[in-house]
Amino acid sequence: MISSFQSYNFYTKDINLTLSRKAADAVISREQKYYRETIGSIKTVDEFLADDRVYAYAMKAYGLEEMTYAKAFIRKVLESDLTDTSSFANLLTDSKYKTLAAAYDFGNTVTSEIIQTTSQIDSLIGTYEQSIENNDAQLKADTNYFTAVSQTFTNVDDLFKNTRARDYVFATFGIDPKTFDYDTLRGVLTSDIADPTSYVNSVIAPQVNDWLIQIDDLNVQLADPSNTPAQKEKISYLINQYSKAVDKADRYYNMAASFNFSADGTLAAGVDPMSAAQLKMVTESYVLNQPRLTSTGALLNKQHYEDTLPTITSIDELLDNARLSVMVLTAFDIPLTTSRADVKWALEQDTSDLSGPLYSKSQGIIDMAKAFNFESDGSITPGLDIQDADQLYLTTSNYIAKYNDADEEKDAAAIKKYKLYIGLTSNLDDFLSAQPAAITIREFALKAFNISPDEVSTFKLKQIFTSDPYDPKSYVNTMKDDRFVKLVKAFNFAADGSIGSPRYAQSENEITRITKAYYTAVTRLDDSESSKAATEKEASYYRTRLQTLETVEELLADTRLRNVLLVAEGLRPVDVSTETLRAVLTSDLDDPNSFANQQTEIGFQKIAGSFNFDADGFIQTVSNPGAQNERGLVETQRLYLTQAIEEEAGVESLGARLALYFERMAPTLTSNYDILADDALAQFVRTAFSISQETASSDIDKQKAMFDRFLDVDDLLDPEKVDILVRRFLALYDLDNGAPDPVLSILGGNGSINFETVATLMQLRSSF
Repeated sequence: MISSFQSYNFYTKDINLTLSRKAADAVISREQKYYRETIGSIKTVDEFLADDRVYAYAMKAYGLEEMTYAKAFIRKVLESDLTDTSSFANLLTDSKYKTLAAAYDFGNTVTSEIIQTTSQIDSLIGTYEQSIENNDAQLKADTNYFTAVSQTFTNVDDLFKNTRARDYVFATFGIDPKTFDYDTLRGVLTSDIADPTSYVNSVIAPQVNDWLIQIDDLNVQLADPSNTPAQKEKISYLINQYSKAVDKADRYYNMAASFNFSADGTLAAGVDPMSAAQLKMVTESYVLNQPRLTSTGALLNKQHYEDTLPTITSIDELLDNARLSVMVLTAFDIPLTTSRADVKWALEQDTSDLSGPLYSKSQGIIDMAKAFNFESDGSITPGLDIQDADQLYLTTSNYIAKYNDADEEKDAAAIKKYKLYIGLTSNLDDFLSAQPAAITIREFALKAFNISPDEVSTFKLKQIFTSDPYDPKSYVNTMKDDRFVKLVKAFNFAADGSIGSPRYAQSENEITRITKAYYTAVTRLDDSESSKAATEKEASYYRTRLQTLETVEELLADTRLRNVLLVAEGLRPVDVSTETLRAVLTSDLDDPNSFANQQTEIGFQKIAGSFNFDADGFIQTVSNPGAQNERGLVETQRLYLTQAIEEEAGVESLGARLALYFERMAPTLTSNYDILADDALAQFVRTAFSISQETASSDIDKQKAMFDRFLDVDDLLDPEKVDILVRRFLALYDLDNGAPDPVLSILGGNGSINFETVATLMQLRSSF
């Protein structure tokens, strides 16, 4: 018999070698193989409890062999929801039960099937709001680009070849870049509207004249009372189509007037492609023709107002200018539906007469009237400008502050409707239907990603939404358009169009396990209210962020996430580099040679197993998940091996087994009550501090007070202090139990023998 200290050293000198040796044992290997091959097919608690080998394996791994008989009790543990503090497992004092429950997932805390989680809804709304800001930034970027390149064209084909500049012009004049006719537009761009022989005058103008004649004739036909409803509908349709053609021709004229290309497409000597006035007209039209007025457009309107207002000489001139009158109404919160007559009347009132009829109107009407200097006949008050400096500033500053109020009200209404209707959606067909509610939420979602409803059919949307956005070969990814990939990720439609579960980088169970472990690890060292609040904030951040996290790189770039994760797994963030963590997260735990599997610290393997990342760092599809994920499997198999090693050590020395067990459990202990609740741990501490075994029968609180005098549980987080305590225990254990000197046992004399020889002899003995 050798000493407990030597036996302990034999097992811990090279822990990886010890684990490998034990894993190679025929019985152990057979049980581990069976467990790994079987656990993946187990879906329910009943199946788990019915398989005696799997069940016994798990109970041994988690140190609960003596409770193997109590299947009804263990069922309640496994069915506990660990997110519920009052659940059965959470109410048990022995933490091993919570650890067991956390290792399996029998549907207790799995996220429900839901079209969108709260985080996804919030993210989509945030994307919708951000897209509005992004549109303005894009407008500025596109306008700056066009302004820069517009003067570099020497031939009309230079414009066609530069697709970004071409599309800018097309958008300005309402031309579809996907269906345009090159010959027609080249003819337009090389036309001189003052030349009767130019393309627009010789080809477009006669067509417009014919269309106008057709419209007149059709209007006459429409007025015929003998027409049936079907005939009227057809006539109205034709009128609408001809009117669209006339409008398009009008845009062609404006386009022709915006450039100075000659009929052959070149530029005459000394002539620029566009004059300053032409460039201003095009860029302003581009910005102002957007579906939604942006801040850039509002500033252009402000400048236009300041430039144009001095030329206005009467109320009628002001109201005849639609652009200016809309700005005035907007600036003073006056509905745009207010009649011209009412606005004119207000501007003609005497604002100095406080008892006059003006002061019975709304505050906006009163403020507008005060902001101008008009007489009752509509002329400007002699000796005054139409607006003095203060009045002008008030009007323009009000406009800039309020130009988008109506749009923001519409946004708020749209968001409210979206939140209301999205939860009522039952499947993809419902989402893609022609029902008003479906159209509302669908168009809102498309708009968030800058996708026009006219850009994609419902048939194509069905193909898109039933694609796997995380599969590079899926339909949505073959489109090579990131907007649609993001759109699909914003919802949880399954491949058959039903509503599925959200796909997270970590399951709900794992997120719960990590956040609980983090909270425990931090607050055990500092349980002040401020520390608890800060820890809860970080745990909440982790949970929220993990619901939107998609790649390893996003995780690595977020220091807060990394800290929570590493601390929860018992690792010091300062000791783990970004490169190390990346290698761990992208490791394949099925490969014994993968980076994570080569690490001594099991925390790395648990991290690798707790995420759903593939080798490239993206969320992968997890098909038919069983009751245990890779993290649980790794932890269970390591614990099983550790238990087997401790049992083997106990054959040679109970002291060595107690030391190995205490060393393993030390980081998980949060109170001396935890130690007293475990007879093996309590025996270790009593031996290490020479506390009489007779104290075990005394009051538990008195025992705890006694242990507190000798042992600060927080010291068990320090590996060096644990090592010192273990060595102290081993020395005292051997002293108390009279372990013989191994040298004397072997030689029967005073000779010496080195540890390697003892270890070799033990290996030989164990091999037989």
